[in-house]
Amino acid sequence: MILLDGEITEVTTPPNKADQFRELTIWVPETGEHIEMTCFIHSIQKAGLEEGSKISIKIEKKFDVDSLTRDLLKPQ
Repeated sequence: MILLDGEITEVTTPPNKADQFRELTIWVPETGEHIEMTCFIHSIQKAGLEEGSKISIKIEKKFDVDSLTRDLLKPQ
């Protein structure tokens, strides 16, 4: 699991479906990079997110054990 803390630096309106979505630009100091995410406008409003808001991003990597086992046991 990876946990990144960041700050929303910009909230913009994408050119298509502007009535439903907003694009968030998030600065992550730990990586020195910006992350861009497109979210439903209602989710952003409900969470009260705006420029300057501090957020945490949790990334979990999951894998299919059955698929991994089949690949490992597959005859060469």
